[in-house]
Amino acid sequence: MPAPRTERPVRIGYARTSTARQERASQLEALHRAECHKVFKEQISTRVKVRPELEKALKPARQFKEADKGVPVPEIVKKLTIKVGKNAGKSPSVASLYRALAEAEAAAVHDGLPLRPKPVRIRRPEDPLTPEEIDLRERLQSQPHPNAQIRS
Repeated sequence: MPAPRTERPVRIGYARTSTARQERASQLEALHRAECHKVFKEQISTRVKVRPELEKALKPARQFKEADKGVPVPEIVKKLTIKVGKNAGKSPSVASLYRALAEAEAAAVHDGLPLRPKPVRIRRPEDPLTPEEIDLRERLQSQPHPNAQIRS
């Protein structure tokens, strides 16, 4: 049985709007619910090629990625030793290590912390909206326009 995870994954968030009229609160709320340790936010057009806050957000992400690369599984297997059972004193097979990692990942799902990020779906304009997208659209449409009070 794998040991329970004691440390939480590091989460980095980025929120961006193009104009002051755009609402950013729902992005920040979602990042807060995702328990991001650090949130980078900026108001900058999509046409601008250099986004300083995005670069700041990507810098630690790249550092973690360069560190998460590590040692190849066959090398790890050589350094491990089975402690009990008929194979005690031997190294596990690569398949056994992958199986143990899969079991640990399945156990991590029970603590609510995914080991891998959710894949991003690139949406085309003709694609139907997901329930989450419909909910977000409805929440955004129900909010008063930021300049509504100024116009009155």
